[in-house]
Amino acid sequence: MNNLINRAIIPVINDKGASSLRITNLIYIKEFIERISSNSYIKTEELNRLEAQYGVTPDIISWGDYFQAEIATSMQIKSDEEFMKAVETVKFDMISSYLIFKDKGSEFFEWVENSFGNLAVDDLCNLSSEDQEIVHLKILMDYYQEIGITDRFTESELSWHSSFKEAMAI
Repeated sequence: MNNLINRAIIPVINDKGASSLRITNLIYIKEFIERISSNSYIKTEELNRLEAQYGVTPDIISWGDYFQAEIATSMQIKSDEEFMKAVETVKFDMISSYLIFKDKGSEFFEWVENSFGNLAVDDLCNLSSEDQEIVHLKILMDYYQEIGITDRFTESELSWHSSFKEAMAI
């Protein structure tokens, strides 16, 4: 059975409590990521090995689990506004990742990888805006490849993404 809330974050929720807004959005982000991902966070063979070795499987086994836990823990003491911004950033980046990389050939992927490799990313704060864009492209490319993002977005998610992009352009 697929749990709406991963058991790994139950202590986080119990520690400080969580509003219905947060719970709803944690459930949403898990469902969203699981719907659009085609790759496993942990391969079946690795899960079987871990269960054989330790008698249990890890709590975080899907990309949806990973993002739900990451947002819940990193945003635990942040305001609801910051929490919502984190959820929306993940959603925006996943859709953007798909739209940017879906039709690109290997040359583009190589260009992103090489451009990123040529950066000195020790001090991200002092990178030029162009170099920051390369870093962001690399992150989006990694999402696209590692998660295996597919076009399973709802119409309302794509509409939200378009309206968000238009608002950013203004």
